[in-house]
Amino acid sequence: MKTQEYKDFSLRLHSKGARKPMVGQFEFTHRCNLRCQHCSIVHDSQKQELNYPELCCILDEIYQEGCLWLCLTGGEPLLREDFLDIYAYAYKKGFIISIFTNATLLNKKIAEYLQKFPPFSIEVTLNGVTQKTYELITQTPGSFEKAMRGIELLRKYSLPLKLKSQAMTLNFNELPLIRRFYEKMGMKFHCSVIIDPRIDGSTEPCSLRLPIEKIWELENRKELVKGRDEIKDTFFKEEPSDTLFRCPGGTWAFYVNPFGELFFCNSMRRPSWDLRSHSFRQGFYELFPKIRSVKFKSGSKCRTCLIRHLCLYCPGKAELERRDPEAPIPYYCELAHLVADKARRQ
Repeated sequence: MKTQEYKDFSLRLHSKGARKPMVGQFEFTHRCNLRCQHCSIVHDSQKQELNYPELCCILDEIYQEGCLWLCLTGGEPLLREDFLDIYAYAYKKGFIISIFTNATLLNKKIAEYLQKFPPFSIEVTLNGVTQKTYELITQTPGSFEKAMRGIELLRKYSLPLKLKSQAMTLNFNELPLIRRFYEKMGMKFHCSVIIDPRIDGSTEPCSLRLPIEKIWELENRKELVKGRDEIKDTFFKEEPSDTLFRCPGGTWAFYVNPFGELFFCNSMRRPSWDLRSHSFRQGFYELFPKIRSVKFKSGSKCRTCLIRHLCLYCPGKAELERRDPEAPIPYYCELAHLVADKARRQ
């Protein structure tokens, strides 16, 4: 029987272009035991999180509609006392599961269970490999030791660990040390430079973005996460220029927050769809197409930009940062020109 690489399998499915909810990100909670300065999540204690039966009901619905890849995230998902129960339910459904965690709450019980029923990947954010830098970012004393212990626990139980890092002003000088830590773990180091406003519209995290000249250094060292993957590149080229949304949002990807609200993308959380009182199918196939059909209404320069396909421009991010979904985001404009300049030199 002919075998196929996972990457090729994934790319083939996404490239078909069918409107089907194949990829979902489910935020189990917005609570977190860390207070990372760059984090976009804001916990609203006035809202009631989905309970276990409600979560299972939504998992049933997205499974029925064909979801294959499922990311379990937060906040910090391990703060849910019923995390393993929820994970077990999703695992038995047959989802290809990724877990996003800071690893500080991992323990032997969780590790042993995940070893028995392993996810596709466990992605741990590591933005510092010294206590000083790590805890400068997390603003939580003692978190560095807990994170290192969690990472070692994942390695001890041979779980599918993946490290990820965000480069920012707070850790730029430590990136060489972080790279060596990755290499010690047998991983290739790449980092993201994307830092966005919080979901409540606060632009405070944006002050931590690296200057463009520092990004040049990372680009020259080939340490940047690729901004646009093959799937997205193909998708963008097929969209008409006056279409506001040129991302995969609402075509095969979706997001659900801890309160049962289905939304279009991680940045654009309005309008949303209440899954406590309406079906997932309705939201995905009725609300999302309406959002995707929106055209530019203004003379925004993003509408006719010749390098828009290289840009991380997003109406949701623009709404948060500029209070206007059609407004350019200057930082992303600079990044796009950086990518374009590099392409012209090659």
